Amino acid sequence: MYKKCSGGFLLVEALFALALLWTAAVVLLPLYMQITLERNNLVLEEKAHRLLTIALYEEPLVGETTVADGRTVFRLQARNEGGQMWKVCVRWNDYVGREVERCGYGKR
Repeated sequence: MYKKCSGGFLLVEALFALALLWTAAVVLLPLYMQITLERNNLVLEEKAHRLLTIALYEEPLVGETTVADGRTVFRLQARNEGGQMWKVCVRWNDYVGREVERCGYGKR
């Protein structure tokens, strides 16, 4: 005769639940890591924007200057574009390994 199980998981149910959990982790973990990296890259871009603003309007910059902030190294480069117009560029490597550059113009 057939005996009815009154509690707990069967082996098939447990394996199905583990497979479902594993699949969800495999799908969601890379997406979470990509979102985290992009958020950290936005923080780096904000720091670079602050450095660019300081170099353009507050502190005179000539040639190339390096600013280290933790693991990231920002390279500031200023060029005279003629007259009182200056072009200042900030370069850095983000957490993905791409080299990023932001430039701005200002008068002195």
